[in-house]
Amino acid sequence: MKVFKFGGASVKDAAAVRNVKDIIKDFSDQKELVVVVSAMGKTTNLIEKIVVKFIKNDNYSTEIETLKSFHLTIADELFINKEASIFNQIEKIIHDLEVNLKLRYFSNDELYDQVVCYGELLSTHIISAYLNQEKVETKFLDARIYIQTDEHWREASIDWNWTTKMIKADLPEYLQNGIVVTQGFIGGTVNNKSTTLGREGSDYTAAIFAYCLDAERVCVWKDVPGIMSSDPRRIKEVEKFDKLPYKYAAELTYFGASVIHNKTIRPLALKNIPLFVNSFLDPKAKGTSIGDFADFPTTPSVIFKGNQTFIRFEEQDYLNVSKGDLGVILTECARLNIKVNMIKNSALSLSICVNHRQDKIEKLIHLFDDRFKIEMIKELELVTIKNYNEDSIQSLNLSLDDVYMRQYSRDTLQIVVNEGSI
Repeated sequence: MKVFKFGGASVKDAAAVRNVKDIIKDFSDQKELVVVVSAMGKTTNLIEKIVVKFIKNDNYSTEIETLKSFHLTIADELFINKEASIFNQIEKIIHDLEVNLKLRYFSNDELYDQVVCYGELLSTHIISAYLNQEKVETKFLDARIYIQTDEHWREASIDWNWTTKMIKADLPEYLQNGIVVTQGFIGGTVNNKSTTLGREGSDYTAAIFAYCLDAERVCVWKDVPGIMSSDPRRIKEVEKFDKLPYKYAAELTYFGASVIHNKTIRPLALKNIPLFVNSFLDPKAKGTSIGDFADFPTTPSVIFKGNQTFIRFEEQDYLNVSKGDLGVILTECARLNIKVNMIKNSALSLSICVNHRQDKIEKLIHLFDDRFKIEMIKELELVTIKNYNEDSIQSLNLSLDDVYMRQYSRDTLQIVVNEGSI
């Protein structure tokens, strides 16, 4: 069996959904296929805006209406029967979103997970119903029942044993005569709470289903021809990789390459399941295959990771140099789920580059503002050059005066700079 994953750009409007149907018909047997789908277009961003406005007690009725009209318009273009049940289903899902928005939660992160999941539920209900209309036998599956997680809101960890049992119990029978359409990005807990697997986590969902079902392959359909050595919008000379070893692909995703979610590779590598990155704009073109390959690329890869924050903690009393107090900062980063991407320390200071989450960073600074002198700079990006050489460094046209942090290893250079300065 196979797993296909379609991201938001591939289902952004009615024409895109029709293209998904064509890909499923052309590149599968219309059975033994799990189709993982993200929210349509920029729906997740819109629902995040609704959540933020609700937390601030601002009016969000315009966003709700935009959400409803966007999905109803797509459905109107797709469905022949204007009385089809999908129209009422869309109305009901958005009503449920509003109800869940107003319930009591222990934290804003918990609120986020209970509401943002409705983007994927909307897209998969529409696509499942449309495929059935087009005579592609399809079963809708609620991923929250099958992908079981802990309650680590916004980046939940998978309970692999329970998830595997749940998926293996039902899906083999479902897949014998048709395809299964389910949601990316979301999971659920034993207490029937919704969770999310981290932003852009639908790739990871596809890998989870593939791992549990011992899939033959996973194909991720993107709006790019494959995995490129760099972002062609930022770097003039780029190269498409035809093949990548699991390890190299995992490194690229760790450094911030956004084509594949950073947790996707491991479950596939454990069972030697190949991953294909293909273009939904040109489905027949050869993309990138990721697998158990021996040859590692030598081409320099430039990776940009935005939304970074630099924080420097400096001891106020130099007599504390031997006490090792700086180490507790990293412990608190882990407790607050602050992702540290670079570390540099000296006898009296610790500098870190982290993913920006204003609420969590404020908590971190509040913990230590009486013990350390703290400097914080936002709106930065982490630039990584894998397989760097002199030409790749010079191509960035960067002055060292613009660099907040830098680290070298034998084959990797990382620098932290102002966002957009390169």
